[in-house]
Parts: sequence; C-alpha cells; structure tokens
Amino acid sequence: MAIPIEMPKLSDTMEEGVLSAWLVDEGEEVSAGDVLAQVETDKATMDLEAFDEGVLLKQVIGEGDAVPIGELIAVIGEAGEDISDLVDDAGGDGAAEPEADPDADAEDASAEPEVEPEPAPEPSGDGQLSERTPEPVPAGTDAEGRRIKASPLARRIAQEHDVELAQVDGSGPEGRIVRRDVETHVEKQEAAPESTPEPEPTTEPEPAPQPEPSVPEAPSYAMPDEEAAYESEGITQMRETIARRLAESKYSAPHYYLTVDIDVERAIEVREDLNELAEEQGRAKISFNDFITKACALSLHDHPYVNAAYRPDEGEIHKHNRVHIGIAVAIDEGLITPVIRDADRKGLSELARETRALAERARDRDLEPEEFEGATFTTSNLGMFGIEEFTAIINPPNSAILAIGEIRDTPVVEDGEVVPGKRMKVTLSCDHRVVDGAKGAHFLDTVKSYLEEPMNLLL
Repeated sequence: MAIPIEMPKLSDTMEEGVLSAWLVDEGEEVSAGDVLAQVETDKATMDLEAFDEGVLLKQVIGEGDAVPIGELIAVIGEAGEDISDLVDDAGGDGAAEPEADPDADAEDASAEPEVEPEPAPEPSGDGQLSERTPEPVPAGTDAEGRRIKASPLARRIAQEHDVELAQVDGSGPEGRIVRRDVETHVEKQEAAPESTPEPEPTTEPEPAPQPEPSVPEAPSYAMPDEEAAYESEGITQMRETIARRLAESKYSAPHYYLTVDIDVERAIEVREDLNELAEEQGRAKISFNDFITKACALSLHDHPYVNAAYRPDEGEIHKHNRVHIGIAVAIDEGLITPVIRDADRKGLSELARETRALAERARDRDLEPEEFEGATFTTSNLGMFGIEEFTAIINPPNSAILAIGEIRDTPVVEDGEVVPGKRMKVTLSCDHRVVDGAKGAHFLDTVKSYLEEPMNLLL
C-alpha cells in the first residue's frame, strides 16, 4: 500500500519548509530511518527520515520548492504501484509509472488522440481567403493541450508575473517546473530590452527641419543601462520568521528598557585566573559572556517574573521553575538562539563548553529542534562588535531579554580620585504586562552584584 510522505513540523515556529535537496532518487529502495531529503526550516536545515520501507515512487515536489506543513512531498510503496489517485488528490502531477499520464483528460491514457480535419479557410468580405483564428490554449497547458508539470509555488509565482508556464523550462524531476525556473524566466524577461516598433513609411513629404535655439544641455545623472539600481535577494524561511515573530513581539508586548553600568574589573581578574587553570586542565576557556549567562541564571531564581511568559489565550502568567537561557547567535541567514538548559545548575566551565558547541552547530545550521526551543530568558551580546549600548526586542514568549555592550576603558571616581576603570553597560528589555519597572530594576541589581563580586558565581 502506498504511503504518503508529508511536510513535517520540524520546529515550534515552522509554517512551511523548503526542500533543499533530495538524497534518494525515484525508484530507489528505502528502509525505515533512511534520510530521504534535507528540509530547510526557519531555524535549521534538517534531515527528513523515512518511517517505513519500500520504494520511493514519486518526488512530488522539486528541490527549492517551499510547501506548507502537511502537504504531500513524496510517496513510498511497492514497485510499479499505481499512485495516481493519491498524487492527484494532493494536487500533484504524476504517477509512479512513467508510461501513465494521470493529468490527461482522456479516459484511456494510452489511447492516441483523434485527429480532426482542419476546417477549410473561409472567404473574407473582400473575396480573399482568411485563416480561422485558432482557439486560445487553456492556462497551465502546452500547445497540445497537455497539463504542464509545475509545483504549486511555481504556478503561483507565474500567475503573479503573468508568465506562461509553457514558455518556462523545468529543471525538476521529469521536467517539472519549480520556483527557481519561474524566477529565472522572470529575471530574463526583465533584463531583455523592449523592442521599439519601426515607424510606418509615409508618402507625404516631410517638412524641412527648422533650426532650434541653442540650449545648453543639462548634465545627465542617469545610471548606465548595464548597472542595476539594486540587487534582489529572496526572503528565506528564517528571515521571514524573524520578521514576523519580532514584529509581533514589538507591537503586542509593551516594551520598556532599563540600563545599568557595571564595574567588571574584578570579574576580568577572576576570569584570567580561571582560564589559567582551564588551560592547565585542558578545559574550554571561559568567556565573559559565560559569566553573564551564569549571573542571569542565578538571578532568575530570585526574580521569577523575569523568568516568566505572558499567556493571554490561557488567561495566565507562567512562572517557570527551570532556567533555560537562549544565547543569540548571528549566522549568515539571520539570528538563532540555541538554548542552555538548566543554566543555573551548571558551572562556568560546563557553560563555556556547551555554549561554544551549540554556537558552532548553529552556524552550520545543524541544531536539533530541542536545542533551539524552550528558552525562558534570552541574552544578546554585541560587545565584540564595539557596540557600547543597545536595546533588543524580546524573544517571545519570554518576558525579558538582556542586551550586552562592550567592556570599555573609562575614567571613574574612587575615594575622591579619578582612576582608570573597566565598565560595561547592559540593557534589560521588559514586557510590561509581566515585569513592572521595580521588578526589572531589582533583577538588574542582582545581576550587577554577581558580576561585581564574581566569586559568588562559584559558590
């Protein structure tokens, strides 16, 4: 019996997936656990595994196609099995056997179409023979009336740009037209120069040209024809999700911001001592960001509303009993937040090792869903880029996020004297529906005390 393979939900925010690569060809046998394809989600590129054994009878979508969750993407079954009903119900365009054509309107796919005699030319009003105007070909079919194989996304893009699918060359399985084929065709059309109709000849004599007054020619600032005004780039699944979720957060959660300046001179000294021990013991070096992660994790115990989520649909505020801190990591496609689970229960050395491993896997788009879901609080550090201070948008459904600036050398006053100091600004973005101003201020004061007396992080 044929088994449909549908686009799975691979992350908590995923709404559709892009099939980036097929790893099994049509007609190949597969076993349970074999990786059929790679799917790009809004967070990572993940493997699509088979849960049954059989033969991959049909690749319903092509590489580069984006389809929503639950849409058919492939069919597994017994060799030679007829899957035309299954594929047709899902809006596909083929069956397992290449000889059959499930899209044909004829009852017998193997029957030859009847050839009707062409009508004779009819005389026109002036006695001359004129050819009958051919009937228009239905949209989505070729010149012979056969349905053109194209993905749903490709058809939608073609319709938006008034592109005839019959003019597009398909690069998908069995010549199927996919998104990139239509986009390439549209780009070629836009790049092609428009032809200017030649003026019709006239028998009337043209008037003699009159001299025009001499006017200084204005300087031209037009760009050369070969230089484009901009470069276009498709919106990725990750960028689309970032835009949607952060826009929802910014305009649904009432943000306010609290900033403190922290003396980190003592923390720098302790870090240097710990890294000397780490080097001797072959452990991962501890970054200053690891100090901040630990300080936040311990502080969240004393300030449960900062470690909470506003749930209007349930009419509740969820104060989390465990501390899972998301660490914002910049990648080429956007931003992702791998999660350090139970960060309050881990030492600085363990936090350092786990944070680096997750960051590397995040940049390789190789995270598992459980590694980037479920954060109860988030930090974002731009200090390494020389940013002194900034505000961050809350990562929903968290109620707060901490933005971390650079450590800077600055003159400070101690015991009435101006001396060199080390300072760092951090800004807490709070959701006012959960975290009132005093609660946010008390949380920041606790974080500050841990960083200014860093030995408390080791207790």
